[in-house]
Amino acid sequence: MKERNHVGMLHPKQPGFVLVTGAYKKYSLMDYGISHFYQFDAECDFMTAIPDACVDILFYNTGTRLESRVAGTLLAKSEVETAGKCRHFGVRFLPGVNPVLKHRKMSELVSKEQSYEDMFDSSSERDQLFETLWKEESFEQRIKTFLLFYRKNYETQQETYSLKSYLRQEIMASGGNLKLNELQEKTGYSLRYLNKVITEEFGIGPKELLRIIRFQNAIDELTKTVNRPDMTRAALDTGYYDQSHFIKDFKEFTSHTPSKYLNSLVTNSYQEKLKVITKM
Repeated sequence: MKERNHVGMLHPKQPGFVLVTGAYKKYSLMDYGISHFYQFDAECDFMTAIPDACVDILFYNTGTRLESRVAGTLLAKSEVETAGKCRHFGVRFLPGVNPVLKHRKMSELVSKEQSYEDMFDSSSERDQLFETLWKEESFEQRIKTFLLFYRKNYETQQETYSLKSYLRQEIMASGGNLKLNELQEKTGYSLRYLNKVITEEFGIGPKELLRIIRFQNAIDELTKTVNRPDMTRAALDTGYYDQSHFIKDFKEFTSHTPSKYLNSLVTNSYQEKLKVITKM
């Protein structure tokens, strides 16, 4: 068995976002609590979203103004609205990272979409970000603009060692394959207290969180080899005890078996539509 995904190596994915577009671009950052940036021109009014334990900020150009929303993780597959057939620019944060911490708790974002424009301390700061993003024409420049804004706030919120940061690191490093009593032994805190801290930090309880992270690792493995998947190896490499356990979680989170889900990606040209940007 190969080494499981470690912290900094989880790449949360939403394949359904790719399928609604003919020009999906992605740039992985894996820094400042950000997983990656993405951009697409929607061709449909809806896109399929699956649980990923992440928060996204999505900007979209309606032709008259730049609008935005912040969305927390879903707990089951759902059809979410695009903003019509227009360009979307998004930022996906790593599990446990809340980009609007001052304005919303993680639990208040779960399975919800809210206006991002309402989550600024300064209206002038908000207006400057939106006006600059509105003017930028390239994906790369939008990334630079958002990072310039976000890093100022991120760096002022950085924690030194804390229980929350330690738990986040352990959970991510495990790839979702961790028991709460292991954390109890490592930290000395009670199960009840650990459950409380994890729920506050991620917005969902530890059992559901670990299942979603393990599932996302499986999605990551399978989409790498979407045309020649090895279901058994993917299940074992991401920590599932057996195929039935793997299929059960997959059906719960996508409404499909792994093979049927991957077939839909192949049929709808997932790999051809996904353009990964590696340099800025």
